[in-house]
Amino acid sequence: MAFDEMARFIRFIVQTDHPSRTRCTGVVGSLRIAMEAGKLPDYQQEHVEEIFQKLNDGMPCPPFDDKKWSDCVCWFKDNEESQTWISLFRDIIAILEDADLRVSMLTTQRPGMIVYEDAVQVVAKPWKF
Repeated sequence: MAFDEMARFIRFIVQTDHPSRTRCTGVVGSLRIAMEAGKLPDYQQEHVEEIFQKLNDGMPCPPFDDKKWSDCVCWFKDNEESQTWISLFRDIIAILEDADLRVSMLTTQRPGMIVYEDAVQVVAKPWKF
């Protein structure tokens, strides 16, 4: 992919005490962990299941079984096609913040070496760790 100088990529992470942002957990994984650990109130369980169903039914899923992706992270493209998914991720963020998890939004024009791309996202190996 040739980078458009104006292209912007967005990533949401759950903050930890680790100094590297690439070692932070993404919001979907963090939501799954919080749900399985019983950290979410009962009234949110059904909503979380609906969110996971929407993600499974409609968001493109990169083939993560490829071993070369072990240090890669996903970034949303900042485009019209991504807005529905970014909105859904904002619902996830609200749930995580209710569970006292700190979530940050990162933006970049250079996400790293892109190993996968679709209409809404890229998977990239960061330039450095």
